[in-house]
Amino acid sequence: MSTKLNDISSELKEITDRVEATEQRVAEVEESHAEHAEMITYTLELQKSIQAQLTDLEARSRRNNIRIRGIAEGSEGDNMKTFLEQFLKDELSLTETPLGIQRCHRSLGPRPPQDSNPRSVLVYFLEYTTKEQVLRSAWRKKEIHYKGKRVFFEQDYPTEIHVKRKAYTFIRKALKEKGIRFQMLYPAKFRVFFDTGPVMEETTDDLRKRGLIPDGHGAAPSTRSKQTSWETAGPKSRRQQEIRLKHIQDKLKGFRRNEESS
Repeated sequence: MSTKLNDISSELKEITDRVEATEQRVAEVEESHAEHAEMITYTLELQKSIQAQLTDLEARSRRNNIRIRGIAEGSEGDNMKTFLEQFLKDELSLTETPLGIQRCHRSLGPRPPQDSNPRSVLVYFLEYTTKEQVLRSAWRKKEIHYKGKRVFFEQDYPTEIHVKRKAYTFIRKALKEKGIRFQMLYPAKFRVFFDTGPVMEETTDDLRKRGLIPDGHGAAPSTRSKQTSWETAGPKSRRQQEIRLKHIQDKLKGFRRNEESS
C-alpha cells in the first residue's frame, strides 16, 4: 500500500512539474506575442506617420498644378499647350496675363470611348500666383462651358487627399441644401459659417451633433488603433510607456542590422 502511495505521489509530482513547465512556456509565449504585437502597432504608426509626410511632400510638389475636367478628347489638336493658353485667356479673360505654362497633358491612361467622360487635363504653371489667379478667375465665373459641356477647375491633390475630400461629398451637399455657407480647407476640413461666427469642424461627428447631417450618413472611417487581445489592459505610466517604446525601438534596430548584415 505504501509503495502504491509513493508511486502515485511520484506521478503527481511529475505531472505538477510538467504543468508548471508548460505554464512557464505559455507565459513566455504570451509575453513574446504581446511584445511582437506592440512592435507591429508601433511599426504601423510609424508607417502612417511616414506616409503622411510623403503625402504632404507630394502635395507641395503639386502646388503649382491645376486639374481641368470636362474638355472633350481631341479638342487640343496636336498642341495641348497652345490650346490651353488660348482657352484660358478667352474663357477667364486673362488676355494680359503671362500664363507661364510649363507642362500640360491628359491624365495617364488609355483614351476612353467616345461616349465616356474625357480624361482630365493637368497643367503645371511656373508661378504659384498664376495658378491661384487662374483658379480664382474660374471659380468667380462659376460656370464655364466648352463645346456644350461644363468644364471644372480644381486643385491637383495627391490620391490620398482626393479620397478624403471625396468622402465628404454628402456633407457638402447637405450644407448646401440647408443654405449654410462653408469652406473646404486643406487637406479635408470644414470651416462652417454660422450666425454666431465661423467654426472649424474636423469630423462628421461635429456636424452630426449640430443636427446638420443625419445619423448614419457621412461617417468617416475611424483612425483609432484597436487594442490587440494580448495587450495588457489598463493605463500605463508615462515612464513605463517611454521604457516600452525604447525597448521596441531597440528591438527593431537590431532586426534591421541583422537584415543588413545577412
